[in-house]
Amino acid sequence: MPYILIIPGLIILFFIWSYIEHKILVVSEYTVQSEAVGKDLCGLTFAVVADLHNASFGKNGAGLVEKILAQKPEFVIIAGDMINKRKHCYPAKALDFIREISEHYPVYYALGNHEQYFEELKDIIYDDDFIQDEKNARLVRFYEEWVAYKDELKKLGVYLLDNCSMELMYKESRLAITGLSLGSGYYDRKNRQRPDKDTIASLAGNRSREGFQILIAHNPLFFPEYVSWGADLVLSGHMHGGLVRLPIIGGIISPLFRLFPKYDAGLFNENGHFMIISRGLGSHSNMPRFLNPPELVTVKLLGR
Repeated sequence: MPYILIIPGLIILFFIWSYIEHKILVVSEYTVQSEAVGKDLCGLTFAVVADLHNASFGKNGAGLVEKILAQKPEFVIIAGDMINKRKHCYPAKALDFIREISEHYPVYYALGNHEQYFEELKDIIYDDDFIQDEKNARLVRFYEEWVAYKDELKKLGVYLLDNCSMELMYKESRLAITGLSLGSGYYDRKNRQRPDKDTIASLAGNRSREGFQILIAHNPLFFPEYVSWGADLVLSGHMHGGLVRLPIIGGIISPLFRLFPKYDAGLFNENGHFMIISRGLGSHSNMPRFLNPPELVTVKLLGR
């Protein structure tokens, strides 16, 4: 009889620990050493926030804000999915956090697939065949809230990098930050299409002619294509660390329901081009976390 209770007991313990683990916040520090890093960029440190999904670490995200302040970054990059699709995005806990952190640092925000969902509602609700009935009123409301969300970001001075770039000068060294917004089709579980470098360029423009090029691309699956486009460093999220992580093995399953994803979390290097994948800070759709606590990422740039 006791043996019959072992499996249900382990399942219960799994979900209890997963609930506790959602409240634990860790900092992962990465160093990127590249010949493309100019001398005046050496030692520059910035923070990366991804996949918050409207989670909150304290009032107005105070716990997350304190963690970031302790790292003393130059700026904060948001690598998408701060909010949840098909749910109200304004007002939002994510916006409370952004309001707090933007008082301390410049914030560069690129879209994830959840933001992309709201952005693409525009094409639906303004279509000539769209029926303005009670059922579809929810979609209209969602899009109106998304517009209000973006307006608030603008008021806060957040740089929303929706297929556009910012170039920063540090004395004689140039740093380019580009946000890539891929359509929802590139996140579909059944769709195997990949964006080539020309597709990326048609969306976000060409890479900077000079300096170190950061590409914020929420979906890490297309790392080779990002390198082909010209990214020196790709910043991604989306994979939630593989949800359940095991020592040595790493992440078990991706949001696309693929087992043992190649790109799950951490630092990857392809011929001197790098990608850092955040394990993310929150969850959606009752996603579990196991041996995979929420993660704030910091990155330090060094030259060779």
